[in-house]
Amino acid sequence: MPFILLGLALIGALIYGYIRLYHAVAAAFGALAGAGAVALAVALLAALVAHGVRRWRAIHGVRIRGERILSLDGTWGTLRVDAERKLGTVTLGDAQSRFIFADIAGAEPVSDAGAWLLALRLEHNARPLWRIPMPTRHHARRWAKIFSLAAQQKL
Repeated sequence: MPFILLGLALIGALIYGYIRLYHAVAAAFGALAGAGAVALAVALLAALVAHGVRRWRAIHGVRIRGERILSLDGTWGTLRVDAERKLGTVTLGDAQSRFIFADIAGAEPVSDAGAWLLALRLEHNARPLWRIPMPTRHHARRWAKIFSLAAQQKL
């Protein structure tokens, strides 16, 4: 119930702000400019919300058939994290490992001669360090953040 009231108050504040914006701009520059200012404010707010949703989905995954899966595939192998079951799988060439989030000791982006890698450290594993190739620095940082949240059990 409090969230509904908070949502209604937020919508009311936005409408009030748009009305104030319209009157302030229309008084100075005319009705068309006031309508344009409100349209620009709505577009900026919509872009901000869309950017936030995109960032959330990039880190926390998208729900597909009841599962929240984050995955990355390449010629090197696959990297897959199941956020609901708190499990992960990494395949690098012929080597494969399954792990739980509690096994994650850390992950950090590493540059190696211009190529970006994700250095994933796993405890209780036959191979403690996995150097996973990443397409870009952005991908390496994103996956480091994902594994950081997974290690803290906050993914």
